[in-house]
Amino acid sequence: MRVLMLGWEYPPRVAGGLGAACEGLVRGLRENGVDVILVLPPGARALKHRRRGVVGSLEVVPVPGRRPRGQSPDPYAPFRSGRGGESLYAGDLAGAVRRYALGAERIAGRRRFDLIHAHDWLTFPAGIAAKQASGRPLVAHVHATELDRSGGLPAASAAFGIERRALPLADRVVAVSGYTAGVLRERYGVCADRVRVVHNGVDAPGLSPRGGGAAPSSRRRAPVVLFVGRVTGQKGPEQFVRAAALVASERPDVRFVVAGAGDRLDAVRAEAAALRLAGRIRFTGFAARAALERLYTRADVVVMPSRSEPFGLVALEAAVRGKPVIVSRSAGVTEVLRRALRFDFGDLEELAGKILAILELPRLRDAAAAGAEAEARGLSWRAAGARCAAIYRELTPAKPSGGTIAAR
Repeated sequence: MRVLMLGWEYPPRVAGGLGAACEGLVRGLRENGVDVILVLPPGARALKHRRRGVVGSLEVVPVPGRRPRGQSPDPYAPFRSGRGGESLYAGDLAGAVRRYALGAERIAGRRRFDLIHAHDWLTFPAGIAAKQASGRPLVAHVHATELDRSGGLPAASAAFGIERRALPLADRVVAVSGYTAGVLRERYGVCADRVRVVHNGVDAPGLSPRGGGAAPSSRRRAPVVLFVGRVTGQKGPEQFVRAAALVASERPDVRFVVAGAGDRLDAVRAEAAALRLAGRIRFTGFAARAALERLYTRADVVVMPSRSEPFGLVALEAAVRGKPVIVSRSAGVTEVLRRALRFDFGDLEELAGKILAILELPRLRDAAAAGAEAEARGLSWRAAGARCAAIYRELTPAKPSGGTIAAR
């Protein structure tokens, strides 16, 4: 089977979970024997993976076109720099989405594939165009909705308009959690019989089970509480720094790290300063993979205080590395990571209390870390790829010849 995969982010150019999830799923599909034609924005490239068990092929096809004059050679530079107020998707995003759709339409008219798989609203117009050009079925993969990103008030958002127009036209809609599937049915009117839930996976090659969970907080160094994610209203960074102030009032030795960038970075820095956390909290800006691995290693507890979280890949990444995690009670990841500690978004006393409990109660810390780690290790991208391949088979009944379907 061959799939035309439409992705906006892909390693090494990523801003967050969307790119990581796309890469993981491509790998998982290939491990299940699916051939992938990966369509990326102009000038993009993809990391090559040499892994045992990979059977399906990967062909990377950037859409035709050039970067607009004056644009940075690395459009992800603002995110890497961590400068406040700058977005990864700055500039004429609507125009970029249209150009990507036109390019994908041309590619779809010339390539052979069985179906189309589009990731999030940025590629949904391309998915519709490719479907019309080829006559092949479309799978729309929803990692987050504009309702999540906007706090439930999308109003005149272009992304919300695209989601509402495109999702009813998809032959199948993949949701990253049961929570997101409910949003798609109730707020977008997607028929329940076309929605499928595929939870994200996580792979940690080379890591061995810790057995006892996270390493205990050492008397020789300050304990570290880590936040990883885009510094936006959706991800709850203000909740993190406010809870940090409560923790610091009880444990002045604790240190806090915010790894990420986004439109709320300056405001969160200012709030941390107002709460007298200077010297106790570090803002790293965007953390590339190697830097992020070091932060996970150093952390004693990882906090994901999102206001709205369709899934929450950070929690899986931390858990599989033997770190105790604390997440918002409504996060989609709690459907599969049941041993993570939870709190109600907005309840700072509860969040601070659970951070302190993890730092001060070794038995609780080890039990929480070991339980979550065991659950995370059961969630592979190979399994997610198998579930997607099963969805593909719903739409592309096997042909006697065994060959792929030619695009018209």
